Amino acid sequence: MKMTKQKLFSPFLFFLLMLIDGQITRFLLAASQDQYIWRAHLTLLTMLFAARYLPKYYLILVALVIGSLFDLYFIGLLGIYAVAFPLVIWLVYLLHGTLYENYFNLFFGFVILLTVFEVVIVVIQLLFNLITVDPTYFITRLLGPSLLLNMLFLIIGFYPLKKIYWKN
Repeated sequence: MKMTKQKLFSPFLFFLLMLIDGQITRFLLAASQDQYIWRAHLTLLTMLFAARYLPKYYLILVALVIGSLFDLYFIGLLGIYAVAFPLVIWLVYLLHGTLYENYFNLFFGFVILLTVFEVVIVVIQLLFNLITVDPTYFITRLLGPSLLLNMLFLIIGFYPLKKIYWKN
């Protein structure tokens, strides 16, 4: 796929994955009867793969737009995901050389970036007194299940995403 086709195709894929993320998250939240918060981050996973091929400022801008849409559609408050998505994508580009060195670096880098993403979301909400959260609750009921779910998505989606976004 040529660079221009990927630049045109990617925002639509990210938007579709954003909608799927929200639906998976709501389904798993209802299935666990609000005991655990399983947040799906297929959009972030796909952006991680796209960062190897797409230009830095283009993907950060797309992440800002997708984050803003995510905020408006699912939260109703602009700013949480609009800050978190571009920040994590910026970190991806900072760690670009290390992340794509081998598959283990990519896997553990994704785990670390996903943890940073979740922590940034909670910190922003705490700064504006939108939530109160116990650290034990955050780690065991939100971060743990989200990491497990998204590691599974990484394992399942690795080869299809590699085929779409990586030249070699």
